[in-house]
Amino acid sequence: MIRRVLPFVLCLLAASTARAAEDELLIGYVDLQKAIQSVEEGRRAKSKLEKTFKKKQAALSAKEEELKKLQEALEAQATVSGDSPDAQAKKKEFQTKLMELQQVYMKEQQELAKLERQELSAITEKMRTIIEQVGKAGGYSLILEVQGNRLLYAKDHMDLTNEVIRKYNAKFK
Repeated sequence: MIRRVLPFVLCLLAASTARAAEDELLIGYVDLQKAIQSVEEGRRAKSKLEKTFKKKQAALSAKEEELKKLQEALEAQATVSGDSPDAQAKKKEFQTKLMELQQVYMKEQQELAKLERQELSAITEKMRTIIEQVGKAGGYSLILEVQGNRLLYAKDHMDLTNEVIRKYNAKFK
């Protein structure tokens, strides 16, 4: 009889212990991208990046326009003179400038990506300290990062994004 009852009692004890541990488990989540874009410092960084992008884009557009004019001149000359040495030289010049433009474009893209990483990494580090503070103050066992539509379901009270934004703006004006 005891052998039959003992496993049942052990299962009940395990279930009640697991339930008590489950009650202590507090989970939250933060949409880090939304938080970074919503804090004042993030908006300033985004504005700075957009100004830099527009400036670089204007320079690239000017070079692109110059190439278009050169290409039009080449096409007009090709119909008139065919494959003359002058036409060959202009084609070569066009190809060289096109390659240079492509290289400049790739270099600018890399510089913009590097600048964005630098701006965002500083904000992200500060954001992580705020998230840690919120977690400790709220007694959270786990705070997850959510991106876009990756969260299928969670109760609204588990979303700590707005609290993190508020605390970040209060601390880092």
